[in-house]
Amino acid sequence: MAPSVRRRGTAVFALAMAGGLTLAATTPAGAAANNAPAYYQGVTSANVLSVALNLPVAIPSVPQHLAVNLIGVTGNAVHNTLATGARTASTATSTLASGNLTDTLGLSKTITATLNGVRSATSNGLSIDAAKTGGLLGLNVGPLRANVSELTNAATAELLDAQVLNLGALLGAKSNGATTQALQALQNNVSQIQNTVSNTLNSVVSQVGSAAQQVAGQSGAQVVDQVQQAVQTVQSDVNTVLNNVLNTGNAPVLALQTLDATQNIAPAGDAAQATAHSLLTNLNLLNGLVTVDGFESQATAIANGKAGGAQATFSGHKPIVHVGTPVLSAALDENGLSLSNVAGLPSSVSDQINSALAQLQSVLNTVLGTLGVHINYVPGHVDRVDAVHGRYAAATGPEYDVVVANPLDAKNAIAVVGLGHGTTASVSAAQAPHHVALPNPQQGKLPHTGANLPLIAGGGLALLLGAAYIRRRITA
Repeated sequence: MAPSVRRRGTAVFALAMAGGLTLAATTPAGAAANNAPAYYQGVTSANVLSVALNLPVAIPSVPQHLAVNLIGVTGNAVHNTLATGARTASTATSTLASGNLTDTLGLSKTITATLNGVRSATSNGLSIDAAKTGGLLGLNVGPLRANVSELTNAATAELLDAQVLNLGALLGAKSNGATTQALQALQNNVSQIQNTVSNTLNSVVSQVGSAAQQVAGQSGAQVVDQVQQAVQTVQSDVNTVLNNVLNTGNAPVLALQTLDATQNIAPAGDAAQATAHSLLTNLNLLNGLVTVDGFESQATAIANGKAGGAQATFSGHKPIVHVGTPVLSAALDENGLSLSNVAGLPSSVSDQINSALAQLQSVLNTVLGTLGVHINYVPGHVDRVDAVHGRYAAATGPEYDVVVANPLDAKNAIAVVGLGHGTTASVSAAQAPHHVALPNPQQGKLPHTGANLPLIAGGGLALLLGAAYIRRRITA
């Protein structure tokens, strides 16, 4: 069975305070009013890229069933000035890769920084030749960094570029010179749609060309010309992808540029803040047929142990997508591609252009579906917030998956490529108890508490006795 890939990052809660832990201590002398909580713990993680494979056949030196996380960071920090509770500690890690593929291919590399050891660790970049991974992964990795101090915890990792999942390597691994059943099934599927796709693309190009002639020299002519060039580019890209699959089976599913993972745990005013962040700046799907200009996933948690002092947020958006050229923008989600209408055209040609784009959208989704490439998008969410006491908060950022189905078994994926999995941040915090200094009751005049009544009574008795004595002398 293929290793499972988490669909959603699992938030790790630092809930020492929520569990009823009693923390009793006085406020440190000289503590400022705007200062970090006396106790806080933060936990963060961010994995930029994960790959899970369930190959139809074994590839030499590569496990048939494998999972790997590429470019990840984690942090766990405890700051404690209280007399009880967990001791102050901090660990930050930056990881090149983890998973069962890493041991086989020698990709494992983790940089760690701790308060009790090396507090600042760095690894220079390195390259992984695609030939070493059977054509599945070609990586150019940037520096890995991890740093900790008494109050801060941070880690960064960067992937400069990568080639991921060549369909020929996935489906056409040759051990005896013959293609696999899966590759043959894919090629048969492509053959069945090739004529329809080609005819539709020719029709789209013709319709846009006709619109260009109608507006030649008029308002909107430049926009139509750009659309015409974009449609022709898409036509060329589609034909290239389909021909590659039919002839050689070679069609890279993904090409990536600049993936960053960062995490940070540190004071923020009188609160503690934990942040995890994953960023993709460029992704090409199927030889650039679809371009994702950017994808971002971020989770932030803040807590200070005061009423109303906790909050959790996430940010990120569905990828910014272009088809062919930036002229044709689209939304890319679990329903496939959805091309946007082109604005700024004369009404006489706008319907014609947008009708042609609707046909192009259908063709592109047909091609993606035939190749078994699907998109899944999971929005971010707030996991937990102590809105009453401000003791803890946690959030998870959005995730984005590219799934490649098995042509022989559409229900099971050959590959799942995940972006932003496990982008989570959580934090818990507590303030030191305040000891109120009451005024000294012995200062100033004594209050009328009755403590002086015996003295008053004694004086009165002496006066009465004296009066009785004098009276007897007078009457004698």
